[in-house]
Amino acid sequence: MRKIKVLYAVWELAPFIKIGGLGDVAKSLPIALNLLGLDIRVILPYYKAVNMFGEKKKTLLKFVIQYDGKPVTITLYRTYFMDAYIPVYLLKNTMYLSIPDKDTFAVFDMAVAFLAKVGISGWKPDVIHCNDMHCGFIPLLVKNDQLQTKTLLTIHNILHQGRTSLSVAKKMGIKDRQISKLMQWEIEDKKVNFLLEGILHADLVNTVSPTYAREIRTEEYGAGLDEILKVKKINIIGILNGLDYSVRNPETDPFLPFHYGFTGKQSIDNQKLYSIQRGKLLNKHFLQKKLNLAANDKIPFIGYIGRLASNQKGIDLIHKVLLRKGLNFCQFVLLGKGEEDWEERFTWLAKFYPENICVQSDFDEELASQIYAASDFILIPSKFEPCGLIQMISMRYGAIPIARDTGGLKDVISNRKNGFLFSKYTSYDLENTLLEAISVKENNPKIFKQMIVNAMSKDLSWKASAKKYMRTYKNLLT
Repeated sequence: MRKIKVLYAVWELAPFIKIGGLGDVAKSLPIALNLLGLDIRVILPYYKAVNMFGEKKKTLLKFVIQYDGKPVTITLYRTYFMDAYIPVYLLKNTMYLSIPDKDTFAVFDMAVAFLAKVGISGWKPDVIHCNDMHCGFIPLLVKNDQLQTKTLLTIHNILHQGRTSLSVAKKMGIKDRQISKLMQWEIEDKKVNFLLEGILHADLVNTVSPTYAREIRTEEYGAGLDEILKVKKINIIGILNGLDYSVRNPETDPFLPFHYGFTGKQSIDNQKLYSIQRGKLLNKHFLQKKLNLAANDKIPFIGYIGRLASNQKGIDLIHKVLLRKGLNFCQFVLLGKGEEDWEERFTWLAKFYPENICVQSDFDEELASQIYAASDFILIPSKFEPCGLIQMISMRYGAIPIARDTGGLKDVISNRKNGFLFSKYTSYDLENTLLEAISVKENNPKIFKQMIVNAMSKDLSWKASAKKYMRTYKNLLT
């Protein structure tokens, strides 16, 4: 049986260039699909910021597209994932593809569509898997060229729509009449919406969790596209992201001073493997000492890892709870950066409660792992969360997530079984749920221990999701 050929188009890819969670997904999902027998290859712009980590690259070809009425020469390089034999294609052009700007993804989309038409060393994709607004014009360009290639668009966050000047579409050679008339007011305002064009012209659209697929059809979560999704009867499926267990594993994580897991009391590669309870306590002691927090076995240890984005991540709720309760009831570690005023507010708290709170603005992968391992709870009070990896990682490390029941948080966490969920986006709902969680830990240790077991044993790997994507590709081609 012939392998399905998929070109995975994306704007970031770990470890070569990683800005957010999409970079991790773009690495982990292709690896999981490759293991299922899919012929998958990844393509992205060759930015100046790309780090090859010593990996060799090969020049495959140079080709020319017409943009803004002028010839644009693009060089196609091929390298491979460092830990998997999966081709990674890098598109290089100094003017347009070195530093992202309003023209970058227009040129990128044109280049990807061109390669789908002419092939890459004789290889042509059956499906182009487009990710977010950065790939929004690929489906339309594929249709304009009347290619047999199918297109799947994955929406990772509907807020990011890529509204930009209509002149960009004109530079691509796309006529006004080909642009969606559903956003006529934007056309008149000389704007075009990359994500909307992808939604309307892709053969199929999906999001990164089933709940988010339903939420974006509502006014609250649809970011202005909900009515269009309903009017056009766009079929959107939700496929949950997964976790790379080869990287996220408390039994082998190289950043942990004390490894732990279900088997316990064994040695892996000459490293002692502790029981879950003992391992987490030892990691808690280690982190308290490392961060100059008070040594305390029993105090609830709470973590927050993520961007300081008040429009999404619920950091305002956390701040209100800490101010209202004071920091004597817990130890709190925040790792993340973002809005400057929120960084200052949390830093100010840390100065007044140095034995109970620690704030680290610069992201540190090593410290992140140690926070997961040491924490009793991880706070994720998001206003919305398309999928989220934080809850998956925290569960994998036995840190019970306390989260709002939205998007992928709701799909992953079973309330009071492997985590705690709250509904209303208020600091009081967060506080009440946090106090309930602490009460369970202190007054019902057997129940709390079982919650940790439930969290760590839940299969959040890419296996199930990769099989769903495989079925999706097959359905597109039948």
